[in-house]
Amino acid sequence: MYPLGVETKTDAHPARRRRGRALEDALLEAAWEQLQRAGYAAFTIDAVARAVNTSRAVIYRRWPSRAALVHATVRAHTGSVIEHVPDTGSLAGDVLAVVHELAGRIEQIGIDVATGLLSELEEIPDDVKAVVPSVFQQVIDRGRTRGELGNAPIPDAVLSMPGALIRYNVIAERAAPSEQALEQIAHQLFLPLVRYHASL
Repeated sequence: MYPLGVETKTDAHPARRRRGRALEDALLEAAWEQLQRAGYAAFTIDAVARAVNTSRAVIYRRWPSRAALVHATVRAHTGSVIEHVPDTGSLAGDVLAVVHELAGRIEQIGIDVATGLLSELEEIPDDVKAVVPSVFQQVIDRGRTRGELGNAPIPDAVLSMPGALIRYNVIAERAAPSEQALEQIAHQLFLPLVRYHASL
């Protein structure tokens, strides 16, 4: 027992609970480490909470589901395609660059995590699912500025198509799309529909 008025090391420097951005960064780092170690199927909110010495409720206040946390973790470590939309100087070049970027991110995070996320796509918030279509909208707007397209609106279903085809390839083949598949998605499927609708 310590005499009154004498501080121990523990008393003088109590452990500080992480909050705000520091806590979020710690959660994302713990989640990334668990993904790399155990894979998507074994990934749990409980394990992340234990690693950071916090509660499940703290995590669920930030991310509504396991899939949402994994997506945020992946984005924290790989960035988002919307942060650096390719600008090659042509519509066709931009579209091909975007589908390559999407395929590259699948390879970066690994097929296990990619297929796991896609299997729980309904758990991903709508604003997150809207990112890829919004990237293609930016590419189209840039093409219009260059005079490559008309001004008629492009349907949402068309904007969503490249991402949907890449997702299908990942689920069906358990691999990122090949170079040939990406060129077909960009040049034979997406761009003809974009040009058609833009001209209406």
